[in-house]
Amino acid sequence: MNTNKQIHTSLGPVLSPVEDGLWEIDLTNLRIFFGLSILSRTIGEEIGNQLHSLPGDLSFTYKINPNINHELVDMHIQHVQVFARAGILKDWVLFREQFEENLRFVFGSFQQQSIAKKIHPEFYGEDPNRNSSVALLFPFEADFIHPSGYYILMERVASLYRIGDFFLRITIDTQEDGCLNLANIKHEIISDAHTRTYIAGASKISESLSNGMINAAQKGETFYEEENSHFSKVFAQIEKTPLGKLTNINFYWEEQYRNLILSSDPSVSLTILKKLFLLLEDSSASKKIKEGNTIRALIGKVSVYVDLSRLDRVLNFSINQKRTLLDSSFYLKRMPILEKIANSDGHNLSFEGVNVFLIHHVTSEIISLIETLRRLKVNSLDVAFVKYGGNIPPIYLDILLDIPTETFFMAGLEFKLTRNNTPYYGVSPLYSDFEIHSTFRHKLEEAKLGFFDAMRKLAVFLFLNKLLSLIPKNEKLILIEDGGYVAPILNERALDGISFGSILDEFWVETKDQTIKEKPFNEILKNYVMGTIEHTRNGYDRLVKVKEEKQSLFLPAFSIAISNEKTMEESKEVARSILNALDNTLHGIGKALSKRKILLLGSQGNIGVFLKKYLIGGFLHENNLDIIEIDRKIQSESKFAKSDFLKVSESEFSEIDLIIGVTGESTILPNAWESWILKSKHKQLFIASGSTKTAEFSDFINWTNELNLTENPKLGGDDLEISFQRILDPQTQMELGSKIIFRIDTKKIEKEVYLISDGSPVNFLFFGVPTESMDPIISQLASVSLGMVHYYKSKRLPKPDLYAVDHQINVWGDLL
Repeated sequence: MNTNKQIHTSLGPVLSPVEDGLWEIDLTNLRIFFGLSILSRTIGEEIGNQLHSLPGDLSFTYKINPNINHELVDMHIQHVQVFARAGILKDWVLFREQFEENLRFVFGSFQQQSIAKKIHPEFYGEDPNRNSSVALLFPFEADFIHPSGYYILMERVASLYRIGDFFLRITIDTQEDGCLNLANIKHEIISDAHTRTYIAGASKISESLSNGMINAAQKGETFYEEENSHFSKVFAQIEKTPLGKLTNINFYWEEQYRNLILSSDPSVSLTILKKLFLLLEDSSASKKIKEGNTIRALIGKVSVYVDLSRLDRVLNFSINQKRTLLDSSFYLKRMPILEKIANSDGHNLSFEGVNVFLIHHVTSEIISLIETLRRLKVNSLDVAFVKYGGNIPPIYLDILLDIPTETFFMAGLEFKLTRNNTPYYGVSPLYSDFEIHSTFRHKLEEAKLGFFDAMRKLAVFLFLNKLLSLIPKNEKLILIEDGGYVAPILNERALDGISFGSILDEFWVETKDQTIKEKPFNEILKNYVMGTIEHTRNGYDRLVKVKEEKQSLFLPAFSIAISNEKTMEESKEVARSILNALDNTLHGIGKALSKRKILLLGSQGNIGVFLKKYLIGGFLHENNLDIIEIDRKIQSESKFAKSDFLKVSESEFSEIDLIIGVTGESTILPNAWESWILKSKHKQLFIASGSTKTAEFSDFINWTNELNLTENPKLGGDDLEISFQRILDPQTQMELGSKIIFRIDTKKIEKEVYLISDGSPVNFLFFGVPTESMDPIISQLASVSLGMVHYYKSKRLPKPDLYAVDHQINVWGDLL
């Protein structure tokens, strides 16, 4: 290997190139020091105390605490002596923070082997007779002290009363007219402050992360993730390095390392992490990582690969092996029907020259659909991701953020709470860079909207932006969506005959082109949008509603929502995944699904039928099989089957402790919720939605928000105390929804209402529907979209109307 290419680091060891994009550094013999920032803070505080209480020169001696700085004590350094002339630090208050930062840099130089061996040669294997100790002079700029700035001189001085021991002498003085004759002091100027960013509290940070890894390893895991919370010191410190702002730090390891950290003293793991943080402090190493390289750090028998992913937002430490980088093909291979379509097996259609706007959930099957669209030559792809509860697996984000950004853009929402616990949704930072739309992000943040309204705002906003960008290029756009966020709006507004400018304003889209704003919106749609594809029953019903109100649709709409595959096969799996999520969530809070007294809303719908079947057929105990079911399709009323919720009596409702809703609309009104909380026979009550979006229990959500925002809330005329907590999975700490506590002291009532997944579909908390069952359904979505593009290109697209697979069209969009 060509040694000329080696890069010298501030730590001492060199960075050597191994292969393209991979550099190596050996940190095995790097001497590490704990508590240097505590030492500099202690010295800084003592300087502050003396300046407040003493009139003259500043002078004191501090005895090093072996419990905090045992490495210095091991090197026979027992004391620190500090001196500064009177007046030097007179404006201390103004520059205290900067001074303490500089002091940290001075003490932190012990961590830089190349510098430390100058002041303390024999402890780094040097011959003190040939290389005697050299003082270190640190020049700093500070107009407050002197126009020329000031310096801190650190000397190592032999102890007068204990042979072999030393103390550090720290002198603070001005650069031009200092009292020391520096010519007589053998010293070296250390001014390379820019080569290293001191991470304050690196020892504490390393300890916290090390504990997190040990806990994860004890659970049998080989992955640990640290998220950037609002007050995270770790991320605030790393942001000062060339790595910049991060959202996550991820640690990956294999079984061998897991066994090592479980069988060895915690200090082993701690030492490795501390050395990794020292590596990040070095600017040349951080810059190499920021430029897209991987650094392999050798620490004894352990090698750690350090790199950035997800648009440089995530820092990865992979121990003993490089991270396995999957791509979207990995998930597509698990879907043989869709893979055939993606590989043009059995058809010759494509998305060539067409731009796709996709609205769907973040699942592995949709990553496969994205790969399919790309293989079928889509011109560009924009995705608005629908995300309710649960966590997105990091690997999904790694794959999505590796797709070239010039042809791919994605955005989504995140669940948020106001200071007084009102839930709302804002733009998530997890996806593509949203800076170009920062005005929209701020407006959405201010609006504090619930899920459906926020998602519709985001989706229509992005769709219209995409449309604006395609007009000058005269390119075509097709919408593929799950849930009817955009298509009903497009059809409504086009049939209302409004101007393009009106809808742009309504959805906060900015454009400087006034002429385009004056054009009719329907003219724009007709020229640039081929049509829409709908996946869900909710979205299908919304289009039916628009058609009923307006007597027609403006765009052709193909839908798989009521296909045989979807209504029968997918509904079974959705019902199972709802019950699986409920079972897991209840289990986590110490409850059993089998014992619940259940009210099922929408029991005769596609999903409801199977929910009832599986509950009675296995999930519920044999002595607890009575479910109150409600569905407008019920014709013969009975005690347990009713066509309307209003037919449920107060006493019947008071027996219920779990409501499952799959109607897609809010059917229980505030007065019923009030009665449930006041009269229920149970202390803990559970609410779970299995239908799209947060519509199912929107009245309950709005009612609790109003109570929460009321100055003196009341329930049944009595004073109410309402408070909110998060439901956390005890094993993974994943958020599973909100717990709302209602207390009425005068009536000795305390009820805990668990709104699972915050009122959004519970099946998305865990794994959703298995890939095997989704393969034929997502394949229908792909083939029917290809069909629409094919008919558009051959100028044979049917007139604007709603065309459902297995009813008016087949899976390729051919009319039946």
